[in-house]
Amino acid sequence: MLSPLAGASRRWSSVGAAAAVFAGAIVAFTRVLDAEVRLWLGHLYLVAGYWLPALLVTRAPQRFEAWLRRTDPLRTFGWFGSFGWIREILELAYLCCYPVVPAAFLTVYLNGSIADADRFWTAVLGAGYVCYFSLPWLVSRPPRSLEQAVVEGSRVRRLNLRVLDRFSHGWNTFPSGHVAVAFAAALSLMAVTGVLAIAFLMVALGIAIGSVSGRYHYLIDALTAAIVGIGAWALAGMLVAG
Repeated sequence: MLSPLAGASRRWSSVGAAAAVFAGAIVAFTRVLDAEVRLWLGHLYLVAGYWLPALLVTRAPQRFEAWLRRTDPLRTFGWFGSFGWIREILELAYLCCYPVVPAAFLTVYLNGSIADADRFWTAVLGAGYVCYFSLPWLVSRPPRSLEQAVVEGSRVRRLNLRVLDRFSHGWNTFPSGHVAVAFAAALSLMAVTGVLAIAFLMVALGIAIGSVSGRYHYLIDALTAAIVGIGAWALAGMLVAG
Protein backbone atom coordinates (compact mmCIF):
# COMPACT_ATOMS: atom_id res chain seq x y z
CA MET A 1 0.00 0.00 0.00
CA LEU A 2 1.29 3.44 -0.91
CA SER A 3 1.91 5.91 1.89
CA PRO A 4 -0.04 9.21 1.71
CA LEU A 5 3.17 11.00 0.76
CA ALA A 6 3.97 8.53 -2.01
CA GLY A 7 0.38 8.72 -3.27
CA ALA A 8 0.49 12.51 -3.38
CA SER A 9 3.85 12.43 -5.17
CA ARG A 10 2.50 10.01 -7.77
CA ARG A 11 -0.56 12.19 -8.31
CA TRP A 12 1.60 15.28 -8.84
CA SER A 13 3.75 13.34 -11.30
CA SER A 14 0.71 12.12 -13.23
CA VAL A 15 -0.87 15.56 -13.43
CA GLY A 16 2.48 17.09 -14.36
CA ALA A 17 2.83 14.59 -17.20
CA ALA A 18 -0.71 15.36 -18.36
CA ALA A 19 0.04 19.09 -18.28
CA ALA A 20 3.23 18.52 -20.29
CA VAL A 21 1.31 16.55 -22.91
CA PHE A 22 -1.31 19.27 -23.05
CA ALA A 23 1.36 21.95 -23.46
CA GLY A 24 2.94 19.92 -26.25
CA ALA A 25 -0.43 19.66 -27.97
CA ILE A 26 -0.79 23.44 -27.82
CA VAL A 27 2.60 23.85 -29.50
CA ALA A 28 1.58 21.33 -32.15
CA PHE A 29 -1.69 23.17 -32.77
CA THR A 30 0.18 26.42 -33.39
CA ARG A 31 2.13 24.71 -36.18
CA VAL A 32 -0.64 22.91 -38.02
CA LEU A 33 -3.81 24.96 -37.50
CA ASP A 34 -4.82 28.26 -39.02
CA ALA A 35 -4.66 31.25 -36.66
CA GLU A 36 -8.42 31.79 -36.70
CA VAL A 37 -9.07 28.13 -35.91
CA ARG A 38 -6.61 28.22 -33.00
CA LEU A 39 -8.54 31.06 -31.43
CA TRP A 40 -11.44 28.72 -30.67
CA LEU A 41 -9.19 26.40 -28.68
CA GLY A 42 -9.13 28.91 -25.83
CA HIS A 43 -12.32 27.31 -24.52
CA LEU A 44 -10.49 23.98 -24.23
CA TYR A 45 -7.54 25.61 -22.46
CA LEU A 46 -9.90 27.18 -19.94
CA VAL A 47 -11.59 23.86 -19.15
CA ALA A 48 -8.23 22.10 -18.79
CA GLY A 49 -7.02 24.83 -16.46
CA TYR A 50 -10.09 24.28 -14.31
CA TRP A 51 -9.74 20.50 -13.98
CA LEU A 52 -6.00 19.82 -13.75
CA PRO A 53 -5.35 21.66 -10.44
CA ALA A 54 -8.34 19.92 -8.85
CA LEU A 55 -6.61 16.59 -9.45
CA LEU A 56 -3.78 17.77 -7.20
CA VAL A 57 -5.94 18.31 -4.12
CA THR A 58 -4.59 15.86 -1.56
CA ARG A 59 -5.47 17.57 1.72
CA ALA A 60 -8.75 17.96 3.54
CA PRO A 61 -10.15 21.47 4.04
CA GLN A 62 -8.78 22.87 7.28
CA ARG A 63 -7.51 26.30 8.29
CA PHE A 64 -8.23 28.13 5.05
CA GLU A 65 -11.84 26.96 4.92
CA ALA A 66 -12.28 27.78 8.61
CA TRP A 67 -10.94 31.28 7.95
CA LEU A 68 -13.31 31.78 5.01
CA ARG A 69 -16.31 30.74 7.09
CA ARG A 70 -15.27 32.78 10.10
CA THR A 71 -14.69 36.01 8.14
CA ASP A 72 -17.63 35.76 5.72
CA PRO A 73 -20.21 38.40 6.72
CA LEU A 74 -22.97 36.57 4.83
CA ARG A 75 -22.62 33.18 6.50
CA THR A 76 -26.15 33.55 7.89
CA PHE A 77 -28.09 34.49 4.80
CA GLY A 78 -31.55 33.35 5.82
CA TRP A 79 -33.13 36.78 5.29
CA PHE A 80 -32.58 36.43 1.56
CA GLY A 81 -35.23 33.70 1.36
CA SER A 82 -37.91 36.36 1.90
CA PHE A 83 -37.24 37.86 -1.54
CA GLY A 84 -37.97 34.95 -3.84
CA TRP A 85 -38.10 36.88 -7.09
CA ILE A 86 -34.75 38.55 -6.40
CA ARG A 87 -33.25 35.20 -5.52
CA GLU A 88 -34.56 33.76 -8.78
CA ILE A 89 -33.03 36.58 -10.85
CA LEU A 90 -29.66 36.16 -9.16
CA GLU A 91 -29.77 32.39 -9.65
CA LEU A 92 -30.41 33.04 -13.34
CA ALA A 93 -27.54 35.54 -13.38
CA TYR A 94 -25.19 32.96 -11.90
CA LEU A 95 -26.30 30.44 -14.50
CA CYS A 96 -24.93 32.86 -17.11
CA CYS A 97 -21.39 32.07 -15.93
CA TYR A 98 -21.34 29.18 -18.40
CA PRO A 99 -22.31 30.92 -21.68
CA VAL A 100 -20.70 34.30 -20.89
CA VAL A 101 -17.21 33.41 -22.15
CA PRO A 102 -18.33 31.73 -25.42
CA ALA A 103 -20.79 34.58 -26.07
CA ALA A 104 -18.17 37.25 -25.38
CA PHE A 105 -15.61 35.48 -27.55
CA LEU A 106 -18.10 35.16 -30.42
CA THR A 107 -18.72 38.90 -30.16
CA VAL A 108 -14.99 39.59 -30.39
CA TYR A 109 -14.57 37.09 -33.22
CA LEU A 110 -17.35 38.64 -35.32
CA ASN A 111 -16.56 42.29 -34.63
CA GLY A 112 -12.87 42.51 -33.82
CA SER A 113 -9.47 41.56 -35.13
CA ILE A 114 -7.15 38.65 -34.34
CA ALA A 115 -5.28 40.99 -32.00
CA ASP A 116 -8.55 41.66 -30.15
CA ALA A 117 -9.13 37.91 -29.84
CA ASP A 118 -5.56 37.42 -28.58
CA ARG A 119 -6.12 40.07 -25.92
CA PHE A 120 -9.42 38.44 -25.02
CA TRP A 121 -7.89 35.03 -24.37
CA THR A 122 -4.85 36.49 -22.62
CA ALA A 123 -7.18 38.25 -20.19
CA VAL A 124 -9.67 35.40 -19.74
CA LEU A 125 -7.13 32.59 -19.42
CA GLY A 126 -4.91 34.69 -17.19
CA ALA A 127 -7.81 35.49 -14.87
CA GLY A 128 -9.01 31.91 -14.80
CA TYR A 129 -5.61 30.37 -14.18
CA VAL A 130 -4.89 32.69 -11.25
CA CYS A 131 -8.05 31.37 -9.60
CA TYR A 132 -7.68 27.71 -10.55
CA PHE A 133 -3.99 27.23 -9.81
CA SER A 134 -4.34 28.21 -6.15
CA LEU A 135 -6.70 25.31 -5.45
CA PRO A 136 -4.18 22.64 -4.33
CA TRP A 137 -2.96 24.94 -1.55
CA LEU A 138 -6.09 26.94 -0.67
CA VAL A 139 -8.51 24.05 -0.23
CA SER A 140 -12.10 24.73 0.73
CA ARG A 141 -15.61 23.59 -0.02
CA PRO A 142 -18.31 25.91 -1.38
CA PRO A 143 -20.45 27.43 1.36
CA ARG A 144 -23.62 25.89 -0.09
CA SER A 145 -22.33 22.45 0.95
CA LEU A 146 -21.81 23.60 4.55
CA GLU A 147 -24.87 25.77 5.13
CA GLN A 148 -28.62 25.29 5.03
CA ALA A 149 -29.57 28.96 4.80
CA VAL A 150 -30.60 29.10 1.14
CA VAL A 151 -33.93 27.71 -0.01
CA GLU A 152 -33.29 25.21 -2.79
CA GLY A 153 -36.79 24.91 -4.23
CA SER A 154 -36.68 27.11 -7.35
CA ARG A 155 -36.25 25.63 -10.81
CA VAL A 156 -33.21 27.74 -11.65
CA ARG A 157 -31.62 26.86 -8.32
CA ARG A 158 -32.11 23.17 -8.96
CA LEU A 159 -30.68 23.57 -12.47
CA ASN A 160 -27.60 25.34 -11.11
CA LEU A 161 -27.04 22.59 -8.57
CA ARG A 162 -27.56 19.88 -11.16
CA VAL A 163 -25.00 21.45 -13.50
CA LEU A 164 -22.49 21.81 -10.68
CA ASP A 165 -23.02 18.22 -9.55
CA ARG A 166 -22.32 16.91 -13.05
CA PHE A 167 -19.64 19.25 -14.37
CA SER A 168 -17.85 20.70 -11.34
CA HIS A 169 -14.99 19.15 -9.38
CA GLY A 170 -16.79 20.15 -6.18
CA TRP A 171 -14.13 22.41 -4.64
CA ASN A 172 -14.36 26.12 -3.98
CA THR A 173 -11.91 28.11 -6.12
CA PHE A 174 -10.37 31.14 -4.48
CA PRO A 175 -10.83 33.63 -6.01
CA SER A 176 -13.98 32.63 -7.88
CA GLY A 177 -13.00 31.54 -11.39
CA HIS A 178 -16.49 32.17 -12.75
CA VAL A 179 -16.51 35.76 -11.55
CA ALA A 180 -12.93 36.50 -12.64
CA VAL A 181 -13.33 35.24 -16.21
CA ALA A 182 -16.72 36.96 -16.54
CA PHE A 183 -15.19 40.35 -15.69
CA ALA A 184 -12.15 39.74 -17.89
CA ALA A 185 -14.35 38.70 -20.82
CA ALA A 186 -16.71 41.64 -20.42
CA LEU A 187 -13.95 44.23 -20.17
CA SER A 188 -12.21 42.73 -23.20
CA LEU A 189 -15.20 43.79 -25.29
CA MET A 190 -14.51 47.47 -24.60
CA ALA A 191 -12.12 47.67 -27.56
CA VAL A 192 -14.69 46.05 -29.86
CA THR A 193 -18.15 47.27 -28.87
CA GLY A 194 -18.80 49.60 -25.98
CA VAL A 195 -22.56 48.99 -25.79
CA LEU A 196 -22.26 45.22 -25.56
CA ALA A 197 -19.33 45.56 -23.18
CA ILE A 198 -21.60 47.40 -20.74
CA ALA A 199 -24.25 44.70 -21.10
CA PHE A 200 -21.68 41.97 -20.43
CA LEU A 201 -20.36 43.91 -17.44
CA MET A 202 -23.87 43.93 -15.99
CA VAL A 203 -24.00 40.17 -16.49
CA ALA A 204 -20.60 39.79 -14.81
CA LEU A 205 -21.83 41.84 -11.87
CA GLY A 206 -24.93 39.65 -11.67
CA ILE A 207 -22.74 36.53 -11.69
CA ALA A 208 -20.67 37.96 -8.83
CA ILE A 209 -23.72 38.80 -6.72
CA GLY A 210 -25.43 35.53 -7.59
CA SER A 211 -22.35 33.53 -6.65
CA VAL A 212 -22.56 34.97 -3.14
CA SER A 213 -26.34 35.08 -2.67
CA GLY A 214 -26.66 31.46 -3.80
CA ARG A 215 -23.75 30.51 -1.54
CA TYR A 216 -21.76 29.12 -4.41
CA HIS A 217 -18.87 31.27 -3.20
CA TYR A 218 -17.90 33.33 -0.21
CA LEU A 219 -18.06 37.11 -0.43
CA ILE A 220 -14.28 37.46 -0.48
CA ASP A 221 -14.13 34.95 -3.37
CA ALA A 222 -16.26 37.23 -5.53
CA LEU A 223 -14.57 40.49 -4.51
CA THR A 224 -11.03 39.26 -5.12
CA ALA A 225 -12.14 37.59 -8.35
CA ALA A 226 -13.45 40.90 -9.71
CA ILE A 227 -10.07 42.46 -8.94
CA VAL A 228 -8.28 39.56 -10.65
CA GLY A 229 -10.50 39.88 -13.74
CA ILE A 230 -9.91 43.62 -14.00
CA GLY A 231 -6.18 43.18 -13.45
CA ALA A 232 -5.92 40.43 -16.08
CA TRP A 233 -7.74 42.64 -18.61
CA ALA A 234 -5.43 45.58 -17.90
CA LEU A 235 -2.32 43.39 -18.14
CA ALA A 236 -3.50 41.81 -21.41
CA GLY A 237 -3.93 45.26 -22.88
CA MET A 238 -0.28 46.02 -22.13
CA LEU A 239 1.09 42.68 -23.28
CA VAL A 240 -0.77 42.19 -26.57
CA ALA A 241 -0.20 44.89 -29.17
CA GLY A 242 -3.09 46.06 -31.34
